[in-house]
Amino acid sequence: MLLTNGATFFIFVALVDILGQVRSMKQKGHLYIIGIGPAGPLTATLQALNCIKEMDSLIAADDTCDLFRDYMGDKEILFDPWQGFWHYNEKHFLHLNKSEMDEFRKERFVLRDNRIKIINERLIRGENIGLIDNGNQCLFGPAHWYIEQFEPDQVTIIPGMGAETAALAALKKSAIPAYDSRFVMQTAPPYLKDWNKMIEDMKPYPSTMILYMSLDHSRMIFEGLRKVYPDDMPCAVVFFAGYPDREMIFHGDISDMEKKILGVEEKYMGLLFVGKFLEGKPYEAVMRRQ
Repeated sequence: MLLTNGATFFIFVALVDILGQVRSMKQKGHLYIIGIGPAGPLTATLQALNCIKEMDSLIAADDTCDLFRDYMGDKEILFDPWQGFWHYNEKHFLHLNKSEMDEFRKERFVLRDNRIKIINERLIRGENIGLIDNGNQCLFGPAHWYIEQFEPDQVTIIPGMGAETAALAALKKSAIPAYDSRFVMQTAPPYLKDWNKMIEDMKPYPSTMILYMSLDHSRMIFEGLRKVYPDDMPCAVVFFAGYPDREMIFHGDISDMEKKILGVEEKYMGLLFVGKFLEGKPYEAVMRRQ
C-alpha cells in the first residue's frame, strides 16, 4: 500500500517522538537501595558489592564509608541518610519529651524532603544512585523513609542479611520448627502500646520471639515476660551480630538475663531471643513428633 506524503510525514514524526521517549527513559537514573548486612563486607552479598562499584554516586553514613572504601573508590557521597534521623539535639527520639518530639517530627520531614530533592535532581541527570543500608531493608528498614517517595519502577532493592540471621547463626539455632512452637514473632517493644497484654494474649500459642531495639527497655520486657512465662524459659542476647571482633552472646533464662547484661553499655545493637528453641534438639523433637 502506497502512503501519501502527508501520511509518511505523520509516521516519521510519530517514530521520532517514540525514539525520543525511549532515549529520555534511558537517560533517567535509578535509585538502588543496597543492603550490606549487619557487619561490613564479610556479611554483604556479591550482588551488593558489585552494585556499589557500579553506582555513579552514593548515599551512606560515615562508618559505612570506612568499611566499604575499597568498593566505593572515589565516588561522591551525597549525604548521610541517617543524620538527624534518630536524634534531635543529641537525644535519641525515644527519649524526647512532647515538645521536643513535635519539633523533631517537623525537622525530620523537612530534612527528608530536601534530600529527596537532591536525589531527584541526580536521577533527572541520568545518575544511578546507591543508598547503602545495613541489615534487611524490608524488616525494620528505615530506608523506606526514602523509598516511598519514588515510584516503584524508579527503585531497586538489593536484599541484605538481617541481624537476626547473623545472630541465629551465632547461636547455632533455627527459630522454627522447634518443639511445639507455632510461629516466630519479630517485633520491637518500643513500638508496642501494651507489651504486657500482648504477651498475655500470646501465651496459649507457643512461639519463638525475636525482639529488636528492646534492651533499652529491658525492665519492661523482662517484667512482662516473668508475669506470663516460667522463670526457666530460655532466652539469649546477641550483641553486634555478625561482627567478628565485637560479637557477644549471653545465654540464660528470663529470671536472670536482665542481670547478666546489666554491665553492657550497648543497648541498640543487641537482639533478644526468647523461646524453647534455644535448648536441646528442637528440630529433632519436631521430627519425632511428626
